[in-house]
Amino acid sequence: MSAASWLAGVRHLVFDWNGTLIDDIDLAVASVNRCCARFGAEPVTRERYRREFGFPIAEFYARLGFDFNRHPFADIVTIYLEHFDAHVARCRMHDGVAELLELAASRGIGASVLSASQSNVLLRTLDAKRLLGSFQHVVGLDHTHASGKLDEARALQSRLALPPADTLFIGDTLHDCEVARQVGWRALLVETGHQDRARLDESDAPVCSSLSELLPVLSALAAAGEPS
Repeated sequence: MSAASWLAGVRHLVFDWNGTLIDDIDLAVASVNRCCARFGAEPVTRERYRREFGFPIAEFYARLGFDFNRHPFADIVTIYLEHFDAHVARCRMHDGVAELLELAASRGIGASVLSASQSNVLLRTLDAKRLLGSFQHVVGLDHTHASGKLDEARALQSRLALPPADTLFIGDTLHDCEVARQVGWRALLVETGHQDRARLDESDAPVCSSLSELLPVLSALAAAGEPS
């Protein structure tokens, strides 16, 4: 199904954060490699990172060769977040973010963020990017396990008070697609994030090269007079 047909009739956009709105891949790879150096695992390339990344995050680290019997997962996460959280606000936003949010708002389409990041870091980074006021709801996690965000998605759906099919979840991982399916949202994936195109093509969701690709699609729907 095309992105155009997937956007038709949408009343709310829910965005994943890491890799979808903010371009933090290189920082994530660097943070993982700090863990590799600390705990004796082989360093990873950007390509391997995007090929292996997934949820739950603990399984991703296991695939990279981390031994939780020797080094508890919580210790690995602590080292990762020490570096990642200190630098994430310096990462740039992906092309098209501001324009897409403006266009959606002009058409009466709401926007929210749903992330597996810790809530306090998420809010702080959104504020640093001057985007906090662009979202109706900002939902992160209250722990560092990064096990997923299905429960948070279900809670967000209740707060939206819209038919689930009227919401489009835009993300960059197969987990985002699965969360959308479980909640009843539509899903659309972008290939600029934490999983590569080959992984994303395993899903049944449309995959776009970037958020900028959605701008002419949404503009065309508006020009065609689709009710907002």
